[in-house]
Amino acid sequence: MWSDPEVIKDEKIRTSTNQEVARRMRLGGLFYVVCCSAITQMSTALSGQFQGILFISIFIVLSVIRFAVCHFALKESVTRTRVVEHSISIIYIATATTWSLLLIWIFTSLGVTEHAATLAVIATVGFIAGGIAATAPRIRLMLAFGFLIYIPGLLCLAFLYPNDSGWILIVIGLAYFTFTMHNGKLQHDNYWAARQQTLLLEKQAIDLERAHQQAVAANKAKSAFLATMSHEIRTPMNGVLGMTEILASTALTQEQKNHIDVIRNSGKTLLRIIDDVLDLAKLEAHKLKIVNRSFDLESFISEIEHLFTPRAKEKSLDFIIQTDCPLSRRLIGDPDRIKQILFNLLGNAFKFTQSGEIRLIVQCSPLAKQEGIILQLTVSDTGIGISPENQKLLFQEFIQVGESSQHIQGTGLGLVITRNLLALMGGKISITSQEGKGSQFTASIPLRFDTDLSNVTLIQQPETPTLQTSTTNHCRVLLVEDNEVNQIISKAILKQLGCEITLANDGQEAIEAFSSAPFDLILMDCNMPVMDGFEATQQIRNLEHQQNITTPIPIIALTAHAFDEIKQQCLDAGMNEYLSKPFDKHQLAKLINQLLPEHEIKNPPIRTTS
Repeated sequence: MWSDPEVIKDEKIRTSTNQEVARRMRLGGLFYVVCCSAITQMSTALSGQFQGILFISIFIVLSVIRFAVCHFALKESVTRTRVVEHSISIIYIATATTWSLLLIWIFTSLGVTEHAATLAVIATVGFIAGGIAATAPRIRLMLAFGFLIYIPGLLCLAFLYPNDSGWILIVIGLAYFTFTMHNGKLQHDNYWAARQQTLLLEKQAIDLERAHQQAVAANKAKSAFLATMSHEIRTPMNGVLGMTEILASTALTQEQKNHIDVIRNSGKTLLRIIDDVLDLAKLEAHKLKIVNRSFDLESFISEIEHLFTPRAKEKSLDFIIQTDCPLSRRLIGDPDRIKQILFNLLGNAFKFTQSGEIRLIVQCSPLAKQEGIILQLTVSDTGIGISPENQKLLFQEFIQVGESSQHIQGTGLGLVITRNLLALMGGKISITSQEGKGSQFTASIPLRFDTDLSNVTLIQQPETPTLQTSTTNHCRVLLVEDNEVNQIISKAILKQLGCEITLANDGQEAIEAFSSAPFDLILMDCNMPVMDGFEATQQIRNLEHQQNITTPIPIIALTAHAFDEIKQQCLDAGMNEYLSKPFDKHQLAKLINQLLPEHEIKNPPIRTTS
């Protein structure tokens, strides 16, 4: 009970406890010097005596040592903990012993009724209270100090007290001593309760930090795993879909065309699943970014109609688009993510509707100060509908609600991603549905008007598609690719686009080819042996700088990675554009037209919203 807790055995705790006691005792020695001097000067019998001067000198020395120990305790390392601890104990025991001897000398020299003796008693009461408060963290030192500074003086005072009343003085003195020690014990308990609470909080903070680091590491591991798996899946999928496209351009029977359509659609479904998982991972890691740019709403809706009309015909459904949004200005937003939202909503509508119609309603309402609009996209269907109970589960990951939907393929991530994308754009989504009659999803997205006048004039210019059947100005392309399957596919696509192709198997060969022959365009794979695409691109840019080439050669990155960080890394390395595998000839043709408008390709890309 009257001992220090086990936790004080820890070196770090012992050091901090010694420092706490040192802070409390720093100025205490000065009061002993002042009180000793005042008491000896108050009495003419004590003033000037050798003993008085000796006691004052001892307290001065102890005060100086006390300052030195305090400085030492607050500055030294934990390896000197025991030295500090013993030094503090010696100072307090020496001080208490010296004060007791001073009291005995005063009482025996003057008696107990002199004013100097009374002042000594009052000083003793103050010293025992102050000393106990200072040494409370170390209870054994507190007990030793209290006993040495108080009990000898009390016994001497009682022995010399007149009229045989000394025993009464002892009883009162011991009662005060007991009260003071009990109060010191309470201070000791409170101090260590506070310390243990602090230690507990520190441990919890360490545990939380460790858990945070583990979560960060797990998230990084998950991101690395997803990136690796995405790359490893996209690489063979590029072979599957690429060869399917090449095969589809040959003479086939109707049955063979049907088989190819199955392969193509299955591959694209797998890619959509991969993209959904990657998007969810990026949303959870707060790494998915909204890229705002100018786009034309009318062209955007026309593209949606163009993409989903064939699907409606396949399922014998009516696909109706109603637009109530007369705009003469372009909008600022992320058309790719808005398209993804519509793909998810319309995709679900087609998936769960077997007969009837699917309707897309596009409405606009003005924002405050006429700075933009709230784009409202409503997708309604006549499908299976959703019960009120299942509507609560719609936006949970990997959930497909209702028994009637269990036979329908899907990851259950589309609506989760849709809701999170809308939240990133400051929008929201709502649902109304009746089981057996259909559902209606409404997405609202705030968009600003484009104030760039060049974009306004741009949309007024008529488009002239570059549809050509042949070309005499062949585009000379350096294809840098180490994978044999990807080489076959890329070469076949480039041949269909009327390009002249030179092949390099790694970055080092690409630099040598670039230095020995002129090219109009480089298609650069990123991950290759010997030298990767990033380093090769940087060296090519350095060569252009050394040769004072004013028009750098366009470089398109080809990679199976689908993360924004990789895209940014490509751009930082000096590449102009980024194409994620698997890609088709329309995507590649669009980039060639964009980077090399002077070259005309055989098959222009499908027109997309920009």
